[in-house]
Amino acid sequence: MASVFYPSLIDAEVIDLQFVKLEGGFRSLRLLVDSGFTGRSSVVLQNAAADLIRAALPATNTTGAPQGLRDRAWVTCRITGLNFHATVIAIITDTNSLALPPGVEGLVGLTFLRQFASWKSQRSANGWQFFLSDGFDRTDRS
Repeated sequence: MASVFYPSLIDAEVIDLQFVKLEGGFRSLRLLVDSGFTGRSSVVLQNAAADLIRAALPATNTTGAPQGLRDRAWVTCRITGLNFHATVIAIITDTNSLALPPGVEGLVGLTFLRQFASWKSQRSANGWQFFLSDGFDRTDRS
């Protein structure tokens, strides 16, 4: 079973995602894990993410951290340690009102997390960490 581990912030869990840029290459973004962020959208990204948008979707009214009518789009992201590559729905908005920790550039929600076999926080010898697992046993030769 492949897993990736992310060091926790003092009071928050974060993951690093690589997003595919339209002109080629990738942009890594650190996103706050918010399992209370539910619905059809998987991530919340800053307005500056325009270079990541594959296709626009109709704006939608949101409740929770970002509220009101918000733009949405398809974006493609990956986690190389899991061979994870997916196109997901993102809310594109001004994230300044979200009071994100320094260095954190958006949110990742429950819809995104449910694409993995398991995810959780755990204490390690180096402090708290968050991990994602794909659930595939790579030693199984059948």
